[in-house]
Amino acid sequence: MRVPDPRKRAPRDVVAAIIGAEAGAGIGLLAFGATPLAPLGLAVAGALVGAGAIRARNAMVRRWLRAQLRAAR
Repeated sequence: MRVPDPRKRAPRDVVAAIIGAEAGAGIGLLAFGATPLAPLGLAVAGALVGAGAIRARNAMVRRWLRAQLRAAR
């Protein structure tokens, strides 16, 4: 079994999904704590939003960079 290198950083998608899941679970507990499975559902939704936000950010940065390179010609 391979042991992961502790010096390597985790992929941004994974980190964003974990942070989104934690935020979703926290909001779910505060807002809908009495409703069964609501915090779990919001944790899943938060993970999806977190991972999607990183992809959207990367796409916007990529477009911005391309526009800057085209303008420099």
